Amino acid sequence: MTVIVGVVTGLVLAFVAAATVFYTSASGSAATQYAVDHRCRTENGVQLTVSNTDVVADDAKIRQIAGRNGGEAARTRTYVTRGPLDPVRLISRDRAFDHVEVLKGGSRDGIWLPHNVADQFKLNPGDTIQIAGAPVPVGAVYRKVADPAPEFWCGDRSVMVPPPQAGANGPPQPLLVSSTLLDELLQRGGLAPVGTHVDVYTTKPLQTRTQMDEWAAATARMTPELVAAVTGKPAVKDFAALSAKTAERTQETVGSAVLPLTLVSVIAGLLGVVGLAAQWVQRRGAEVRLLWTRGVSPQAIGGKAVLEMGGPLLAGATLGWAAAWVTSPLLAPATQLDPWAPGRAALFAAGTWLVALVVLGTVTTLRVVERKPRAAFLKKVPWEVLAGAAAVVIWLTGAEHAVEVDAGELLPQVSLAALAFPLLTIVFLVGVVARLAGFLSRESHRLRGWRNPTVLWALRRTAAQRKVVVALLGVAGLAIGVIAAGVGVASTARESLEDKSWMRVGSDHAINLVGSSSQTFDVPAELHATRIGFTQLYIEGNIGARILLVDPKTFADGARWRGRWADSSLNDLMAALEKPRTDGTIPVIVAGQYPLTEFISPADYFKNMRTVATVPSFPAMGQFEGMLITSWQWLTQSQRRGFVQQILTTEDPERAVAALNAAGETTGPVIDAKTATEHLPFLVVAWIFAFFVVLGFALAAVAVVTLLVSVETRRRSTAVAHALLARMGLRARALLATHLVELAILAGTATAVGVGGGWFVLEMVTQRLDPYPALAPVPQPASLQGVGLMTSTVAIVGVVLVAGYAVRAAKRAKVRELLRA
Repeated sequence: MTVIVGVVTGLVLAFVAAATVFYTSASGSAATQYAVDHRCRTENGVQLTVSNTDVVADDAKIRQIAGRNGGEAARTRTYVTRGPLDPVRLISRDRAFDHVEVLKGGSRDGIWLPHNVADQFKLNPGDTIQIAGAPVPVGAVYRKVADPAPEFWCGDRSVMVPPPQAGANGPPQPLLVSSTLLDELLQRGGLAPVGTHVDVYTTKPLQTRTQMDEWAAATARMTPELVAAVTGKPAVKDFAALSAKTAERTQETVGSAVLPLTLVSVIAGLLGVVGLAAQWVQRRGAEVRLLWTRGVSPQAIGGKAVLEMGGPLLAGATLGWAAAWVTSPLLAPATQLDPWAPGRAALFAAGTWLVALVVLGTVTTLRVVERKPRAAFLKKVPWEVLAGAAAVVIWLTGAEHAVEVDAGELLPQVSLAALAFPLLTIVFLVGVVARLAGFLSRESHRLRGWRNPTVLWALRRTAAQRKVVVALLGVAGLAIGVIAAGVGVASTARESLEDKSWMRVGSDHAINLVGSSSQTFDVPAELHATRIGFTQLYIEGNIGARILLVDPKTFADGARWRGRWADSSLNDLMAALEKPRTDGTIPVIVAGQYPLTEFISPADYFKNMRTVATVPSFPAMGQFEGMLITSWQWLTQSQRRGFVQQILTTEDPERAVAALNAAGETTGPVIDAKTATEHLPFLVVAWIFAFFVVLGFALAAVAVVTLLVSVETRRRSTAVAHALLARMGLRARALLATHLVELAILAGTATAVGVGGGWFVLEMVTQRLDPYPALAPVPQPASLQGVGLMTSTVAIVGVVLVAGYAVRAAKRAKVRELLRA
């Protein structure tokens, strides 16, 4: 048993230390992937931009410089000139012809027209179009690029997808030309440069901070050469350096936040080493006394303990390092790790092993010199009360918001108090329950219940191992509580991000409609969507507000809604808007903290509005502090004039845009909820608190081994008791039942106090951990139902397996073991 305890102690110490390294590395990988994914594909390197002019660039040399450093290059040139009627944009970009849908023709010697321009002037390939007063042949007709723009045009979206409502006769339409044709047109004159930009990017995967740092170093090396390859003084924007800095700062933020948790866990693990030393001295008591009487120094005896237990501790440290590496894809923010992570984690694991050996030798030496430890009074200190007092002090003295976001880097700083409060609270709750359980087990001898001997026997056996039971209950409850708190806070941060994004946009996607003259508020039948309209009004004090028109019949189809956003269900709210009013008033839902009487609007219908419900916030509220929601049907078409119309949908926006265009609607920019709110602050908070799960798994391993050691040490006494009770007429299945009762009491109590403690912590800290408290809605605690179900399932399976193991061990006990017991 001492060897097993040594292996587990080394495993836990090394696992926590190594997991910290893997977790920190993975956070940098996750930040790298976030930074890369939230930019255009061509914006992961360096960009050289010149506005209102063109530059003479050596394209071959630029490609050579980029290729030598592992990148690719693309140059986009944009000019504006006079078209047949209105101004047009001439766009030349490498491989542009390969990334549009050709409807007619295909000659690259002529100009390529979007289909709306070709239809307007009835042009076909082979015809000529007037550009800057001169005829230019038409090479092809392509389908106009619309939002959401394809990835190839992401960086040039502003010129390829002009806003439909811009200009008196519409914005300049994009016409594609080859670089050769553009140079010919420049010689004729009449073209005004809009700008040129050269993008140097890489198609290699950028998934770790190391890869990002290497690519950033490459862009830094090539930037002077690229600037020298173009004329003029281009503005340089190094996206790779920005992404590398984001990954670096994220690793530093997460690492500095989880390091105190790691140190606390390692110190707790070293207390296990102290217990291991005490167990070794107890098991080697006769030998230690003999060596002591023969003049062997305490230091030599401590060295003997180190030599004997160094192997098990090393084996445990190796297993802990391997377990941390294997489980990192499951527990860490990303599955990709930096190349240095395994080696550095091994060094940390080796460091914990060396520290454990020092503690083991020192404690063994001291126990040999003094049989009774001087710090015996520490056992009487109510540590749970001290933890609870510390939690109260932190709560009362802590800031209202424990997360501060750096406006420049958009990275949150989580205070140490915010990390300590959940742990101290769970320690207090679990400690109180464990102390109460110890008191009840000590008093259980007063219980009389021989009519139910299985339960009574389970209680007697629990009382006989009271200290072990209390320790097991404390460790298991703490493990479950830490996991519940970590999962809860991480889930809350992610759900809060979704809530705030949906509150600003209204759904996953919002498609703007341009100049819609629809007489109805319907949407195409094949779409899972809804139509909304809104315009601005004010609240007393010149506070911005909004009035929102919805279709009660389809709002639930396209908008996003959570039941916790309001006391009433969405169906009830929509029914209240749809129900006609006998007095001719207009039913409205008031969102925000201001009553209807404080809203100001010059519209004639405003005075007829009456409040039918109030909610704290509502989808599509944006950044406004108040909003009025009513149905389309209560306003006439003339009253709706001037309202901005959008289609809210949870479907693929490309499919929705195609269906709307087919129905005759002109669509504008597509707003994506994923880009409406900055993700990184929420994600970093989630990553930091998800590290609690790592600590919880380490504590769970300690609890499992403690349980198995407890069962094994009681095997002989259990076998003797079983033999005696069998003689008294107790059936064999009663032995299984009594073990099930005993373990079920422990598992049920640990699960209840752990999940309950996690829920209590979540209720307390949710609003204090909001990175953007000014954005609605106020965060609500995530559900811990999944954690509770998973924990209960594991507890039930564990109870059955351990009980079966205990019964099997008792039944197979040999006669000599019974006699020895």
